[in-house]
Amino acid sequence: MRSIIVVSSLILPGISPLFCQPPENRTAPIFRVTVVQRSLKAVNFQHHSAPTRVDIKGTVLLPKANGDAKIEVKNGYTQIDAGFKHIDPPTQFGGEFLTYVLWAITPDGRPINLGEIISDPSNKAKMRVTCPYSTFGLLVTAEPYFSVPYPSDVVVMESVVRPDTVGRVEDVVAKVDLLPRGQYTLHIQAQELASARMKQQPKVSMPEYEALLTLYQARNAVQIARADGAGELAADTLSKAQRFLDEAEAQRLQKAPFNTVTTTARQAVQAASDARAITMQKKATAQKP
Repeated sequence: MRSIIVVSSLILPGISPLFCQPPENRTAPIFRVTVVQRSLKAVNFQHHSAPTRVDIKGTVLLPKANGDAKIEVKNGYTQIDAGFKHIDPPTQFGGEFLTYVLWAITPDGRPINLGEIISDPSNKAKMRVTCPYSTFGLLVTAEPYFSVPYPSDVVVMESVVRPDTVGRVEDVVAKVDLLPRGQYTLHIQAQELASARMKQQPKVSMPEYEALLTLYQARNAVQIARADGAGELAADTLSKAQRFLDEAEAQRLQKAPFNTVTTTARQAVQAASDARAITMQKKATAQKP
């Protein structure tokens, strides 16, 4: 968990410039997976070599965003230390998008969810994560919750090979079956999601902000899983997610510690994500001849 720092300028999502809705007449260009298929470069990072770096650049959706990542291959895994700047709020792309996720994309297009990017009040973020592979490119996408199994098509940042990057560069082939578009509103409209009904509230501390943001993600995750049919095809797992969500809601009302609410809400998100994955797998199996 993050250390507890009171941030007087931070406001609850949905009610501030950090999480404001875009004007109704705005049309944000979408950086589709097909673009990634042509441009993203994977790097085969050298084992037992010194750490190397790649730059991270914003796409047309977040042109001012930037950062870099230090990458080091170790025994059995690759360590990634990444930093980001100018990360504007994801809700500008739609009310369903509450967070950003960092992905490693292998040369055959396989996505690995490396973790959620949580920015501070100055729109900066840092993270240290590990990847089981040593050859990949990096993407950042806007998502409705942190544990999604596939990236959405709202790609806001991508890795760029530097002149001093050590490793062999390979093109990424984003296979359709491995990188489907993020159809989170296929069975439910974005304006019907819980995150579209966020209310204005006073400024809050960073720990409370994280708790409330994760709670909104949990509501989204459960709602999306149910809309996709998890109530019928993954009933037990969805019920588990709903229990965690109800518990997190109760903890918030009872003024439990913020880290307790965050932990329970994250369990709800993960269970809902599992329920949705089970549902999608069963649907795919049923469609096979």
